[in-house]
Amino acid sequence: MFRVIGELSEGLFADLVLLNGKVVTVDAENSIAEAVAVKNGLILDVGRSEEIKKLVGPGTRVIDLEGRTVLPGFIDSHTHPPSAGTRLFAVDLRSPPAKSIGEVLKRIKERAEKTPPGKWIRVSNYNDLKLVERRHITRWELDEVAPENPVFVAKETGHLYVVNSRALEIAGITMETPDPPGGKIDRDPETGEPTGLLYETAGALIMRHIPPYTVEEVKEGLRKVFRQFVEWGITTTHDAGADATSIRAYQEMLEEGEMPIRVLLMVRRDLLDHLTGLGIRSGFGNERLKIMSVKIMADGSGAGGSAAVYQPQHRGTKGLGIMVTPPEELKRLTVRAHEAGLRVSIHAIGDRAIDAALDAIEEAQRRRPVGDMRHRIEHCSLCTPRQMERIKRLGVVPSVSIGYMWGIGDDYLENFGPERARWLHPLRSMIDRGIIAAGNSDYAVSTGNPLIQIYEAVTRKTMTGRVVYAPEGISVMEAIRLYTWNGAYIGKEEDVKGSIEPGKYADMVVLDRDILAVPPEEIKDIRVLTTIVGGEIVYERKE
Repeated sequence: MFRVIGELSEGLFADLVLLNGKVVTVDAENSIAEAVAVKNGLILDVGRSEEIKKLVGPGTRVIDLEGRTVLPGFIDSHTHPPSAGTRLFAVDLRSPPAKSIGEVLKRIKERAEKTPPGKWIRVSNYNDLKLVERRHITRWELDEVAPENPVFVAKETGHLYVVNSRALEIAGITMETPDPPGGKIDRDPETGEPTGLLYETAGALIMRHIPPYTVEEVKEGLRKVFRQFVEWGITTTHDAGADATSIRAYQEMLEEGEMPIRVLLMVRRDLLDHLTGLGIRSGFGNERLKIMSVKIMADGSGAGGSAAVYQPQHRGTKGLGIMVTPPEELKRLTVRAHEAGLRVSIHAIGDRAIDAALDAIEEAQRRRPVGDMRHRIEHCSLCTPRQMERIKRLGVVPSVSIGYMWGIGDDYLENFGPERARWLHPLRSMIDRGIIAAGNSDYAVSTGNPLIQIYEAVTRKTMTGRVVYAPEGISVMEAIRLYTWNGAYIGKEEDVKGSIEPGKYADMVVLDRDILAVPPEEIKDIRVLTTIVGGEIVYERKE
């Protein structure tokens, strides 16, 4: 792939030098250089190849890029690595290839035939909208293929679940069971019987009875996810739901030298008391693993129709959605975290939920003004001009799930309709207002490949080729910033990563073609050839 000119390292010379390339620095001027020198895991110098060659010593490893393009390492600002990893243990119903209810039931039946009676069957990546029947499976259909096992089916977005009768029995859910706060139990309109379809917190009524994954199982899943991340060029990710088990798994992997990338943690709200009791603030940790914020769920799903909105949706409950956390409780949690020096990351997809999140942040700042706190709104999907003005005024940083366009963009279009689609993930409008937003995939909800997400930000195209309001598309360079400098900024790490500048972490990716020169349609097909984290090559594509 490249010519390796030197090996071994010592003295004041660089450890690693990349020469004869197109280095897209993503600095304040979007400078383009030819070469980069690395020392002790940091960028030593950036410039012309002839200048950087002066830093080559007898032990420097030198890579001739042969004209290839280098970018800062990609930062995906909202993923779920532990749950993405443990999904690998479940029956995978992602569509494609699963196309019909018949195929779905066949796969579950095959797993049931191999599973001892009474043991739970977990199923992931289910999406009713991608099946030819375009309807949900029911508890009774699940009963037929898995009569001896409780079955728990999770939609690819989370937020919505389907279970069989055995699972309902174990959880004690009957016709008389009331909807839990922040959730809904779907019922047959004639008999009142639960259909097995559960929205938001109603899923927790079942989940509490499923044996949790162990630390070792989480680590096994994380190893696979990390291998995929470095292949995609992801050098930093923000885990959007760290619980006690996953935090333990991360720590053990860090101690064992199995953390090839950097991870910032959004710690689940149920751990807020523990964080404040220990006096932990945002930023606690090291350059590989640190606590960033407290994750709070405001509403539900845009694809599933449970997002909190002002106008009825066309999917799911077909109403105004669900506030998973009531507005007053959202305020209480936000104020408490803010006063303890902890940032909040509030999941808010619908416009009504975004307003509730901004109300909570505004109340926290009213009680104790703190400059440059950078509280976050996660997803920030249906965001109108009025809300963008508030985001700018409050100094809030959105982590925008532009990655949804590829995998579930069609679902969003159907749920919100063409008029509201105008304001879905409105990156052009945010940039024009001076809002610094980052991009994310919400992996494993949508593809975690940042190059596909950059393509989506530019073209606004779904997997099927439908365009979601083209005027909100942004330039290729602006889209690169979403996944580099802007990602660092909303993690409050722009001083150490996000661009290729002296003194910053040597986190970089080498691409197989020039992202700034190829036609936009080709961006999604670009491949990462090499991923470098802290000056160490953690991935090389085999040709």
